[in-house]
Amino acid sequence: MAGIISRVLGFFYRIYLTRVVGSEGIGLMQIVMPVMGLVYAICSASIQTAISKYVSGAHFHLKDSKHEAADNNSTNSISTSQLYWLKCGLTISIPLTIILSILTYIKADFISARLLLTPECEPLLKILSISFIFSTIHNCTVGYYYGMKKSVIPAASQLIEQIVRIVTVFLYISYCQSNHIPVTIICAIIGNLTGEIAAALYCCLSIALSNRHTEKTAVSMMGIKKIFVYSLPLTANRILMHLLQSGEAILVPAQLIIYGYSRSESLSHFGVLTGMALPFIMFPTAITNSLSVLLLPTVSSDCDSQNKQGLINTISKCIALCIAMGIISTFLFIFYGADLGAIIFKEPDVYGYITVLAWLCPFIYLTATLGSTLNGMGKTSTTCIQNIIGILIRLACLILLVPKYGIPAYLIGILISQIFVCISHYISISRALHIKSDVYDWIVKPLAIGIISITLSLILKSIMNNAADSMISSIVSAAVAGVLFLIMYFKY
Repeated sequence: MAGIISRVLGFFYRIYLTRVVGSEGIGLMQIVMPVMGLVYAICSASIQTAISKYVSGAHFHLKDSKHEAADNNSTNSISTSQLYWLKCGLTISIPLTIILSILTYIKADFISARLLLTPECEPLLKILSISFIFSTIHNCTVGYYYGMKKSVIPAASQLIEQIVRIVTVFLYISYCQSNHIPVTIICAIIGNLTGEIAAALYCCLSIALSNRHTEKTAVSMMGIKKIFVYSLPLTANRILMHLLQSGEAILVPAQLIIYGYSRSESLSHFGVLTGMALPFIMFPTAITNSLSVLLLPTVSSDCDSQNKQGLINTISKCIALCIAMGIISTFLFIFYGADLGAIIFKEPDVYGYITVLAWLCPFIYLTATLGSTLNGMGKTSTTCIQNIIGILIRLACLILLVPKYGIPAYLIGILISQIFVCISHYISISRALHIKSDVYDWIVKPLAIGIISITLSLILKSIMNNAADSMISSIVSAAVAGVLFLIMYFKY
């Protein structure tokens, strides 16, 4: 629910921001954000996953930490062990973050001009570098709570971060406009900083209050080593992924210039695609991403207890749900979302991008869940290799085809790579657990219900078009299709 609320807020925030700074400003933000992603990959992403894994199995790993109480089954002993893994993770991630923050701030001019090939990004990088430490604390704490299967604190921190970000940007823009100061995309980076600070402070306060009676423990090299060894393949995966994605973000505008666009036009097209169309398509991942982060500790716990049948049942249900969401989302985006996106963002190109990207939905929603399952099973190297091959497919299309065929070639590359990664993840899990594919429940049932739901909604839309505004009739019809799908899917 927090994810959905956050996405709704973020959706309207993105519309507001786009209308104030324009698609070119959004393009600049999309170029600089991979730097944040790279720091996240190095300092906290994989460590967050490791913390979640070991916290979820604290009662299995008590003997590995040199601080266990006499009664291993006591609540206090387990809580102490859980907090121990968080401390081990922070011991690794905080020093790394401080080093990278300083380097990014000092070398912002070099990074923006030589690596990002966009000198205008220098002030954005300097502000962004200050937020790294707060983001790391926030991410590691969230991993700790996910490991305990307590989603309230992460949910609240997500909402706090989003609300503080939006309020900061709104106040900043209002101040600039009232004082006749030009508004630039720097307002969004400042909003990102204040949001991360608020979320980190909230998480620290939550940890302090919830563990005030927990036995204090010191970290040990054994715990640090376990976190490091588990997170290393994941870190290598994420670093390579973000390096490749950073290269992708830099290459897209450059390749579009070769195709024939001006620099301003290439940034604008890149901003429309990655800052408007993709967030639109990714909206339902508020649910699937929440599912995947909570799935990892469940899978890890089942693996530790050797509960194979429970693991298979959990994964099968998650696969069915993600495919169902993907199918109805594809229908909704093709028949309603593309038109609505173009109207809302006031960018005609959004229509074409969403129409093509809509076919990604079943694969992109399922990939996150399958990837989280593989990581929970300890197959981090497999996830790494398959993700890297996927992004290499995109880069190949970008380098070889975009200069000749333009942005459609890049969209096709995204589709092919996502399909490859999704199928590869599933094959790896199926081989390990011998999961039987349920074609009826996974594909036939949601597809049939989706066709019925969208057909009925299109009939309703044709009736409403005579009595209501086109945009209103589209929104109402899309909502009816979604509700009908949910009712029929869970009833039958």
